[in-house]
Amino acid sequence: MKNDKRFWNRGLAAMLNVCLTVMVFACADFVEVDLPSNQQTGASVFNELKTAEAALTNIYALQREEGLLSGSASGISNAFALYADELELNETASGSTAVFSAHTLSPATPLVQNIWADTYQSIYATNAVIEGLLNSKSITPEQRDPILGEAYFLRGLLHFYLNQLFGAIPYVISTDYSANSRLSKTEAATVFDLIIEDLEQAIRLLPEDYVNAERTRPNRFVAQLVSSRVHLYAENWEQAATLATSVINSGLYELNIPMDEIFKRTSAATLWQFKPEQAGYNTYEAQSFILLTAPPTGNALREAFVTSFEAGDLRAENWIGSVSDSADIWYFPFKYQEYSPTETSQEYSKVVRLAEAYLIRAEARLQTNDFSGAQDDLNRIRSRAGLPALSTLDPSALQDALIYERKAEFFTEFGHRWFDLKRWGRAEAILQDLKPGWGISSYLLPLPETELQANPNLLPQNPGY
Repeated sequence: MKNDKRFWNRGLAAMLNVCLTVMVFACADFVEVDLPSNQQTGASVFNELKTAEAALTNIYALQREEGLLSGSASGISNAFALYADELELNETASGSTAVFSAHTLSPATPLVQNIWADTYQSIYATNAVIEGLLNSKSITPEQRDPILGEAYFLRGLLHFYLNQLFGAIPYVISTDYSANSRLSKTEAATVFDLIIEDLEQAIRLLPEDYVNAERTRPNRFVAQLVSSRVHLYAENWEQAATLATSVINSGLYELNIPMDEIFKRTSAATLWQFKPEQAGYNTYEAQSFILLTAPPTGNALREAFVTSFEAGDLRAENWIGSVSDSADIWYFPFKYQEYSPTETSQEYSKVVRLAEAYLIRAEARLQTNDFSGAQDDLNRIRSRAGLPALSTLDPSALQDALIYERKAEFFTEFGHRWFDLKRWGRAEAILQDLKPGWGISSYLLPLPETELQANPNLLPQNPGY
């Protein structure tokens, strides 16, 4: 029931208040309700640690089920694998993701509106957690700080994705829907500063130890790795390398594990993952990407993408599956292999993995002329993938190797490939012949027309729309 999903919507504020009061019992789904007569309902949630934690973990549930981090067909992993050069649209497919494949989005595209609204809905919830905890008189600082750290982490992370998708955006730090309804866009460079500020708060507040053994709640090293990513995108090379090194040297994670175990629930390469909603369930990614029939009804990996893997790359052998009939063969992402429920859940959705720390540091080192260090990090990833070590220190060759390794490592994961092509200035050369609607509009999503109508301060619209 999402007839009007603007993030400053009065119904959203009411919904959050009601959800927060019953979170510990239920509220897996966000529903719009009338504003309760007691405006303090939401604040009472933060009188107890248990309900405060439930308010936070429900944000994870929203992202897992229907947010931009969801592995479902509506999440960015699927949409931006189509937007980039990873997946090819099945000719019989229809629906909101078809316009992503063709680059024919509009301000009225439903999935664009949902990405904006659902993400700001989650940000609103993080602000409610932050405000509630800071104003709580009954939760001790020792109890409060780890939860507060997670909320700052989520707020920074979600604004990061919005910034990458839409460019200049409002950076929302309160639950005052009246004030939020008049917010203007914050320039992209300032958004980066605010994201880093939130992530630094998270790093300061989060413990090194995980809340649980399943790593479904972020710790300090998760915040450090995401902060490292943001610094990399901002071209703050030294900070990116330093933060990545902290993660690598933490001793909590293991890079060299068998390739077919990296996406398992118990993988030691995992920094942060989403647990399925029910016991025995596995991931939305498996259901989104695995092809069961030939000809398939879903989207396949582009043939050129599949053939771009180096011979002997264990990622191609383990992370790509295929279906065939008597005439043709189709390939699909097979990182997650459990399509159906199992006796116990075997796979959780990986949101942050250790390999990213090595590839961030390799890129940062390459940019600061530490070619030997960049080569070492790339070779660690290549060795794990069964590939021969690089012997060259030529910066151009190392750059080509970095591009290849990020492509082979992160395909169909959270838009990594698209973000890389865009920030490296390679998007046009790779995509203009593949995408009928390629043009200036391709670099950013359109601001949803419903948001522009509700708040003209968000104008101007992004270029090309």
